[in-house]
Amino acid sequence: MSETTLPVLVADLVALRRASGYKFKVPERVLHQFADHCRLQGYADGSITKEAIEGFLYGRHLRSSTLRRNEVALHQLTEHAQGFGWDAYTPVVATRVRVRHQPPYVFTDDEVRRLFAAIDSQAMSSYSNKALVDPVLFRVLYGAGLRVSEALNLTLPDVDANAGTLRIRDSKNGEGRTVPITGRLTATLHAYIAAAHPAPDVSDYVFYAAAAGRPINQATVYTRFRGYLADAGIPHFTGGPHPHSLRHGFAVTNLRRWAAANADLAVKLPYLACYMGHADLRGTQYYLRLTADAYPDVIAKAQIRFGYTIPIPPEDQP
Repeated sequence: MSETTLPVLVADLVALRRASGYKFKVPERVLHQFADHCRLQGYADGSITKEAIEGFLYGRHLRSSTLRRNEVALHQLTEHAQGFGWDAYTPVVATRVRVRHQPPYVFTDDEVRRLFAAIDSQAMSSYSNKALVDPVLFRVLYGAGLRVSEALNLTLPDVDANAGTLRIRDSKNGEGRTVPITGRLTATLHAYIAAAHPAPDVSDYVFYAAAAGRPINQATVYTRFRGYLADAGIPHFTGGPHPHSLRHGFAVTNLRRWAAANADLAVKLPYLACYMGHADLRGTQYYLRLTADAYPDVIAKAQIRFGYTIPIPPEDQP
């Protein structure tokens, strides 16, 4: 057991968690950072000391949510190390996180028009391909209701221009799905791929920055989005708007359209849940409540079909 190194322990724990069905991506990154910290500080393998733990956890100025996340990851690692016979100090998961329930931002129709006008007006540059990529990337978020990570993980084989579908792999709930998209969005993607991938390879990501074999970083997408908001004259504040607001917009737009057509929302909701990759109807019912809040004309129809599960305040009732 004494030959077991900290990086080996980390790799073993990651493999164990993934075999149990967890993605474990963020904890894996934290644990690798901790292993690097121990190596740089000269801590020997065979034990994990309190000094090493606290130096990593509390030696930097971090948000309380980040501290708690790191505490949980190291708690798991030290318990795993003890199973290998290491003398490991187990940190207490004690950092308290203040949970704020910020209502998601829903763009108005006018804001959507202004936003895409700003995105489409970016000048072509020899230093960046964002003028080519972003008009299509953000249309996929809005037109297909994808999560940002789902859109960035798309590879060329995931786009079927003939069938008009996108194949979503490794989604939030760990399940893949195939979603149909409109003919207009299909044509937009087909034209974009022809321009952005003149020598396509099956391993290419649909949306990339420097090289087609590497997807755009999510942080880059958020930074660009903030710039487009400013160009469109849409204020940014804590809680929104952000790229995920486009996914909210997809759900709300469809619910508004169905309500206007007098469709039975109880029948439509499971379809929307499946399309958006929700594990159950709770997330989709949340969008129904959000739609009723943003668009009072939908309230009556939502109350008729879902008043028993989505209570609407008396002051909002018609």
